[in-house]
Amino acid sequence: MMGQRSLVAASLLALVSLATPALAHPNHAAATPTLAPWQQASAWPDRIITTFETDPTTSFAVTWRTDARVTQAVAEIVRATPDARFDLGATRKAADSEPLDLETIKTAGQELKMTWNAGLAPVTYHSINFDGLEPDTLYAYRVGGGDGKWSEWFQVRTAPKSGPIKFLYVGDAQNGVLSHWSRLIRAGYQKMPDARFIIHAGDLVNRGSRDIEWAEWFKAVGFIHGMIPAIPVSGNHEYDSFGIIPAQRRLLSALWRPQFRLSSVESLPATLRETVYKVAYGPDLDIFVLDTTSEDLAAQASWLDQALSQSKAKWRIVTMHHPIFSSGEGRDNLSRRNLLLPIFAKHKVDLILQGHDHTYARGTIAETDPQRPERSVVGGAEDVAMMFVNSVSGPKQYKFKSSRWDEYAPSGVRLDRFGEGTQFFQTIEINGGALQYRAYAATGELYDSFDMSKDAAGKKQVTKGPVATMEQRTYGPNFPYRDFKDPQ
Repeated sequence: MMGQRSLVAASLLALVSLATPALAHPNHAAATPTLAPWQQASAWPDRIITTFETDPTTSFAVTWRTDARVTQAVAEIVRATPDARFDLGATRKAADSEPLDLETIKTAGQELKMTWNAGLAPVTYHSINFDGLEPDTLYAYRVGGGDGKWSEWFQVRTAPKSGPIKFLYVGDAQNGVLSHWSRLIRAGYQKMPDARFIIHAGDLVNRGSRDIEWAEWFKAVGFIHGMIPAIPVSGNHEYDSFGIIPAQRRLLSALWRPQFRLSSVESLPATLRETVYKVAYGPDLDIFVLDTTSEDLAAQASWLDQALSQSKAKWRIVTMHHPIFSSGEGRDNLSRRNLLLPIFAKHKVDLILQGHDHTYARGTIAETDPQRPERSVVGGAEDVAMMFVNSVSGPKQYKFKSSRWDEYAPSGVRLDRFGEGTQFFQTIEINGGALQYRAYAATGELYDSFDMSKDAAGKKQVTKGPVATMEQRTYGPNFPYRDFKDPQ
């Protein structure tokens, strides 16, 4: 599988044609990178992360990194038991390996020097897809970098065929990832340690091809990555110009595909492989991941329309980076909204989870009767068609637009809760026809909540969840919006 992914990556780079000689990145040509003592790779496995490539009920994927001396790696897996020597029955499998030069990207017969990665030696990324597993079963695994150098044992539980599903969702981490975001993602883990996966709704880092930022992202989450699979969404900051002229031409980070082993939709263009995909988490939940930074949105829209038509899951969630209804001052995504919102409405997507605007916003589009276009609320329960959420988990914050969502009123959307200047994580639990949503601050205080139910005919109703312990989070003109700077 990794060999096929390497061919895809090579073909993507070959698509880029440069009209001028290769340049260092214009914003960092004179920068002197600072290497953290834990940034350089070694023969020991690091940056271990679990994801989904195939059916989560019978498989999970693992990716890790070593230095370039390790060209072949292995992994072991065994069903977890209470026995102290649970590992005696482990099965060993060979991993797929892919070398990566962090200082140089070769494309169209030329070389792009990654100045911000100067001083970093070449590395090897390794990955494996553990398949043939039993549903809803706890497995222990470890990965080896070579010459007997093993990671610790991690435990991952496969998806259930039925029953409750719990997961975390976070918006942009992007800046201050190790210094500030770490407390937020760890608070999310404390609140829901039995989460089955984590949705990262884009802009995981600020500069997608700058290795130190990924080093901080992996360090901030630590062992959680090895136990709770990630569903990563590519955002605009996962794309870089790489010094290409014109600077508007952007490519997906060279680190994205090597470090995340994800599903590929063969019917989509090669440029969308492993950034646009579906995760069918058991029979009750389908998650559709979009790449809204890509210029090829039409192909994604066509795929999504078809995939939603074929979905038989009780709950359908779409996650993407750019929000349908923008909440940041001076921002809007008209072309994306015109293309995607009709598809969401056609299929009545239950929940759309987004990022990008560095604010918090949640709103509904009601299910209305053509004979009674007003919103229907009976006994505190409101008939709804779709729920939209924008959220931010990192310290970089924007000001909420002064118009709120008033300009989107013709679409039928209503802003139910908003916030500024606050990092949030969200917990979501699905149990049959019931969905519970909670949004928390990094301190663990409840900020927003709702409960959604769905009957056998697909009719959805929303009721208020627990009352928030925090007041509305708004800030005056002196709040330092957008000023967060990563240490250089």
